[in-house]
Amino acid sequence: MKNKLLFPLFLSLFMLMPICAKAQEAPQHRVVYLWDVTYSMHGGHVVGAKGSKDVIVAGKPMPISPYNSKRDIYDEIMEALIADIRNQKIESEIIVVPFNDKVLTNSVWRQKGTADGKKILEENIRNFYNCEQTHTNLYSPIEFSKTLFVPKAKYYSELKILTDGGHNAPKPSREDFYRVLMTWCDFAEPNNIKGYYFILAEEAIDEKLRSTLHDCTCIELIDHFGGSFENPNPVNQFTIKGDQLVNLKEQYNQPIKLSVVLNDVEHPIQGTEKVRIYTSSNPYFELDETVIIDGKATIEVALKPKMSLAELQRSMPTDENTVIVLNFDQEKKETPVNELVNKSCELRYVNKPQKTLTISIKQ
Repeated sequence: MKNKLLFPLFLSLFMLMPICAKAQEAPQHRVVYLWDVTYSMHGGHVVGAKGSKDVIVAGKPMPISPYNSKRDIYDEIMEALIADIRNQKIESEIIVVPFNDKVLTNSVWRQKGTADGKKILEENIRNFYNCEQTHTNLYSPIEFSKTLFVPKAKYYSELKILTDGGHNAPKPSREDFYRVLMTWCDFAEPNNIKGYYFILAEEAIDEKLRSTLHDCTCIELIDHFGGSFENPNPVNQFTIKGDQLVNLKEQYNQPIKLSVVLNDVEHPIQGTEKVRIYTSSNPYFELDETVIIDGKATIEVALKPKMSLAELQRSMPTDENTVIVLNFDQEKKETPVNELVNKSCELRYVNKPQKTLTISIKQ
């Protein structure tokens, strides 16, 4: 009997070992570059121009026809991309995704931020040769990027979109593209991701795109027409973590502790920041207060129950946890470089009719 019990236990532990090892290898930071490699980066355009011109692509002459008067920024952006990769930390994981009218999945490169990893990425970028003249499809790479991030990762991630044009592919449509931008925050917030949309040419921006990005709080619009595309200011990013279990009976009408996590320990919060925390609509609790963030590891908030403990125990389900969503609004920043990344978190209330009985059997 003992052997039969030990074997499945050993098998379970053996199966868990690769999972634990993989978790330990998770990077402290992940950055994904969506790199526009359409011919418009060389000054060429798919429609609306006359004439032709030869440009040098990866050291080879390539005719671009039709051609317009846009400046050839391909080499500038390539060098800026390489420079930005060189600046990433050794603990980072770096992914480069070239795209034109589709994601060029055979040319997606992923390396660690080591010297060797950065060298491999640089060689891949410099040797990249695209011989297609296509539309610009921005929907697909943004949607594809969701597969490159770990759900609810404890480390922070960045998405950098580098394009000199607007979405002009017939399918998915431009409205589909605006829609995927608006829904990006639904994906990015719980997964600790901040996006940067770098506009590399004036032709890449219009009022609809500008207003859409203004409403999309997880993607920052950066106008930068050529040259480097480093983030304009160093940012001290931090998140407020919830997603914790709260015992209704034991913690009724008690303060709830939330964790304040620095996404980069080398860039701590400077000064103090005020964050408004309030509940989404629910029948059980309410909260609307402003807390001070000044580098503390934890903060406390007091959710006000809308009914007595006995009434809550009768009203709240016992077979599943009740999720209470806390929303965050960072008020006027005292220090411009402090940035709250996530806009919400979850508390999970456990309502059990009685305490769990634990039985210990001594042999």
